[in-house]
This record gives sequence, structure tokens and C-alpha cells, in this order.
Amino acid sequence: MEDNEKDEGIEPHDTPQISPTINNEELTEEGIKHHSHESLAPVNFYQIKPNLQEKFKELPVKHILKEVQDAILGGKSYDVDNVKKWTIKIANDVNEKVKELEMKRYKHIVQVLLGERKGQGIKSGVRCLWDCEIDGYTSEIFMNDSIFCVTTVFAVYLY
Repeated sequence: MEDNEKDEGIEPHDTPQISPTINNEELTEEGIKHHSHESLAPVNFYQIKPNLQEKFKELPVKHILKEVQDAILGGKSYDVDNVKKWTIKIANDVNEKVKELEMKRYKHIVQVLLGERKGQGIKSGVRCLWDCEIDGYTSEIFMNDSIFCVTTVFAVYLY
């Protein structure tokens, strides 16, 4: 039999060794017990909801909104030619700064309403389907003598 093994390139010491097992624990030559892979519980799991540290936090986002609105609109008067540019700039700056917060598995949406203050009222509504325990939003209002701006960030957790 050794001649056949040598012919096939298999040495006698290359044959697999079977370790004795007791209750799914392997015994080595030194007598140390090692758990068999069959006895260990799987560690892979899927997290459905974020833990407390990963939940959407309004306060840092609110600070970003105030900072960006003050930087772009502070000291300015309403100008119909610049409204579109200001709105896009506010949305893009807020978007970039919220990304830097690295909220795991949250998708965020930035909405900016900017208009001229002339004593009129404004009504706005938003509808969406979300989990009120996990998803969230925050907004900030900027006003001066001629401009009003409402910026809102919605955060939706990706399941």
C-alpha cells in the first residue's frame, strides 16, 4: 500500500489525522480542549434598529443649519436674482456637513424654503412613511428684515 501512496505523490504522514472528540470538544496531544466549530453559536447577525449611540441626533444638525444659514444669508437683503443661488448653496453646504457627522445607515434629505418677508403668511406640509422611533427631522428658521428661510433635514434609517 505504501508503494501506491508514493506513486500518487502521497506520503504516509500526509494522511489526515482524526482528533478524538468528547462532547464536541477536540483533545490535542497536550490534552488541551478546543471547541469544535459545530459547538459554537454563529456570530453573524443583522441589526434591524440602531443602538442609542447611532440614532439620529437633532442637536448637531440644528447647529449646522444655523451656522450655514447665518454664513450665507447674514447681512443680506432679499434679491430675486440671488435666491436660487442661495437656496442651492444652503442645501449643498448642509448636505456636506451632515455627511461629515457619519450617521450610520441614515439617508438624509435637505429641504430649503427661502422667500421675501412682506408680512405674508406661508403654509407648508410634508408627508412621508417612516418609523417615528428611529427616523427623525430637525429644522431651523432664519429671518431678517427682508428674508425668511426655513431649512429642514430629514433622516431616514435604512433597514
